[in-house]
Amino acid sequence: MAIESEITALIKLLDDEDQEVFKHVHQKLKSLGPEVIPALEDIEISQLPPITHERLDEIIHEIQYETLVSEWQEYLKQEYLDLSTGIFLISRYYFPGIKLADIRKRLQKIKQSIWLELNPNQTPLEQVQIFNQVFYSHLEYSSVQTSKDYQDLCINHVFETKKGGAITVGIIYQIIAHELSLPAYGVNLTKHYILAFCKRAILDFSLNENLEKEVMFYINPVNKGNIFSRNEIKDYLEKLQMRQESHYFTPADNRSILRELFAYHLDICHQTNDEKSAEELSYLLQML
Repeated sequence: MAIESEITALIKLLDDEDQEVFKHVHQKLKSLGPEVIPALEDIEISQLPPITHERLDEIIHEIQYETLVSEWQEYLKQEYLDLSTGIFLISRYYFPGIKLADIRKRLQKIKQSIWLELNPNQTPLEQVQIFNQVFYSHLEYSSVQTSKDYQDLCINHVFETKKGGAITVGIIYQIIAHELSLPAYGVNLTKHYILAFCKRAILDFSLNENLEKEVMFYINPVNKGNIFSRNEIKDYLEKLQMRQESHYFTPADNRSILRELFAYHLDICHQTNDEKSAEELSYLLQML
């Protein structure tokens, strides 16, 4: 890594009007990789001209984004896509400083609180009711159906505020349920994310027609884990004048759930006219 004086000298050249000079400085700073970011972030912003500040922020973002792309590519090479890693990496687009170990520590803490109240003699319905009581009432997590802020979709922010979008709270619910050997899976219902509690763990998600037969009941992450049946989904689809296709009733695999999470993020990007984020997130989605 370049010494501090070299980094300072390069930063002073960022506002150079000569595009060749700027291009060289830009490439040189980026070539230093993520290790240089702490030094760049320690620069006293108030002492920089606005154009230098803007270009410095751009370089930091480019380094962080390229690092994220590389980590995302490595993640996608795995045969099984772990949901906690997936939602962590997507959240890191907006919060580059978060750490997977911290996310898993928070998940483990919630799991421990629920595990203490469960026992093998309880029925699936009783287990879910206890899960809901601890998660929503004791730990005070809640969710909103329509997210207008990207932070509502980022797992670290949900942990900090105990409130988030239905899909993020639902994913947290699912991750913890699986850690507790409870077969709850996400269902990508249009404009609404729900969970399906099944008779057993699902190993093959390609058998869509048979999967619906495995569902015992559904869980609404928005309404404090309210339990409901297939009929409520039918009524919901009829209200939206939509066809009752099988994937609205069946558990989705983790890849499909992550695609749905991207769709929520992209919707917010378009609502806020954040086309740069939309383009970069779309690139990650295309790899998925």
